[in-house]
Amino acid sequence: MRMMGARTTPAELPVKPGAPVRARAWLRSAEARHQAWGYLFLAPMFVLLIVFKFIPMVQAFYLSLTSYDLLSPPKFVGLRNFVTLLEDPLFHQSVRVTAYYVFGTCVLIWFLALGMALIFNAPLPAKNTLRTIYFLPAIVPVVVYAIIWLFLFHPYGLLNVALHAIGLPAIQWLTDTRAVLPGFILAGLWRFVPYFMIIYLAGLQNIPHEYYEAAAIDGAAGAQAFRFVTLPLLRPTILLVVVVSIILMSKVFTNVLIITGGGPDGATRVLSLFIYQTGFQFFKMGLASAASIFLLFGTMTFTLLQLRLFREDARG
Repeated sequence: MRMMGARTTPAELPVKPGAPVRARAWLRSAEARHQAWGYLFLAPMFVLLIVFKFIPMVQAFYLSLTSYDLLSPPKFVGLRNFVTLLEDPLFHQSVRVTAYYVFGTCVLIWFLALGMALIFNAPLPAKNTLRTIYFLPAIVPVVVYAIIWLFLFHPYGLLNVALHAIGLPAIQWLTDTRAVLPGFILAGLWRFVPYFMIIYLAGLQNIPHEYYEAAAIDGAAGAQAFRFVTLPLLRPTILLVVVVSIILMSKVFTNVLIITGGGPDGATRVLSLFIYQTGFQFFKMGLASAASIFLLFGTMTFTLLQLRLFREDARG
């Protein structure tokens, strides 16, 4: 006889006689086969993510806690590498250079790409041809892009020729510590504004035209339609552009390595280049891994902040 208040164990729960039958029937259904095919097609990408993303991230985190010179086995040193980074003036300089480059490039990209998308979304003659020509810098290989700008930054390059033509003095783009990073920002705009312009353009073309017709009936046109129709409906695209642009700019590496190698006097030594030089030139893989973990968490923090800000703004 069961005592009052005693708990019923799972083995004592009544079993619905039709449940196993329904489960077997669902496993034979078209929906189950459809989901199985979906997981089967996703499996290669999951494997690639695990092998080439998650496992290296775990290994980098482990190496960040060790002293490793690529020749002898790693020695566990705890958080010493992170303490060393916080006391390293070269690391501080790299963080400042990276922040300058990322925000100096991204803020201009957000506005210029949106402006160009609005222009190319308007009725224009030969619009598709113009879009294709304007998008070409985004598909140039990064090495070619770096070499093009290496020539443009030359003291007798096209940039200084243009400055001379309008009566301005020439700029030593690659040797002046005050000019070299603005030069890289200019080169970044040349390459990435077309890329993000296409993303904005896709967002603009997904806005139903009926909204603009309704706004016109209410007397809103031009700037008012942009403010009350375009911007609210473009919010997911803006969030995508902000997040992706900051991630891309924070990983800049190849063009800096080719054009200046981090100089002059460390003025373009971004964090990715600092990690490369620390790991593969000075053979301090533990310290380089700690810097890469710092870069990872910095990027994740900015991404989460942006997601939170946009979510709160959407709630109003």
